[in-house]
Amino acid sequence: MPKSAPRPTTSDNLLLLLALVPYVLDRGEVSVQEAAEHFGRTESEIVRAVELIACAGIPGENQAYSHLDLFDIDWDLWESEQKITLWNTVALDNKPRFSAREAAALLAGLQYLASHPAYSSRADLEEVMAKLRAGTGESQPVRIAVGAGAVADHVSLLTEAISSQTSITAVYHNKRGESGERTLDPLLLESRDAIWYVRAWCHTRQALRTFRVDSMESVRLTATAQADHSSVIDDISSELFDPSPSDIVVTIECPARALPIIADYLPRGFAPKGGEDTIQVDIPFAHYGSLTHFVGANPDLVTVVGPASARDAVTTFAQQALAGYDQGS
Repeated sequence: MPKSAPRPTTSDNLLLLLALVPYVLDRGEVSVQEAAEHFGRTESEIVRAVELIACAGIPGENQAYSHLDLFDIDWDLWESEQKITLWNTVALDNKPRFSAREAAALLAGLQYLASHPAYSSRADLEEVMAKLRAGTGESQPVRIAVGAGAVADHVSLLTEAISSQTSITAVYHNKRGESGERTLDPLLLESRDAIWYVRAWCHTRQALRTFRVDSMESVRLTATAQADHSSVIDDISSELFDPSPSDIVVTIECPARALPIIADYLPRGFAPKGGEDTIQVDIPFAHYGSLTHFVGANPDLVTVVGPASARDAVTTFAQQALAGYDQGS
């Protein structure tokens, strides 16, 4: 004989009670059959839960219960059609709400997530965003938009390549200003501060490398299957750029408040001493082009202390940039 399904535990029943009320409130009217299918319970269990909810409430100031201190449903509709509609709820209107700023921050993150091909087709993201827009408690709904960016097509192709374990070809422009076609096996796609990066096995270098997606063009899938990179995938760290013996180690000085902003560049395991307002840290760079890009992106936060060649590279970069402005004026 087949085994009967295990009976719900007390915890399961409590979770059902806690979830059933907002589920009904969100839909206005729910049949017993709909609730049973949604929560994976029998109709008799839903009926029992409704009966318990109708006996639940919070006592008034005199520690006694009046009809306004209890949940109440449309009993006529319940008895005639087995449908649940709440007429009175208790304490739910006192639930905390997101401020407009909190909702905006969450919306920005969700919209950025929705721009990823892996999540763009999920209807639940739009449902959550709609609830956030309407549920801040403000008189005006929160309106915010996040640009999709010009690399969306590249991201879509890279996602497909990772899913199908197929190689790609692309023209890549590095920080030295050099360009060339690369054949890559994309392994991991991620974004940091609105910039997309792909970790890929580079056929040219025969090594794992990190590439900025916005530095790619003419990205296309090939018919070539990727090699087995399982051992390489296991070694991928959470850091975007791993140090190499050929890296240039540069001493950077910055205020302590800047550390979260430059966190992606800090060496693994770096822990500043507490109480210091100014921090000096040695950061490895693959070449001076990466260094000047880093300084150019954080001009008011970082100062290059040494070596002298690094200071010279940044000085030359700044002079060339200023000369460009002079020529344009």
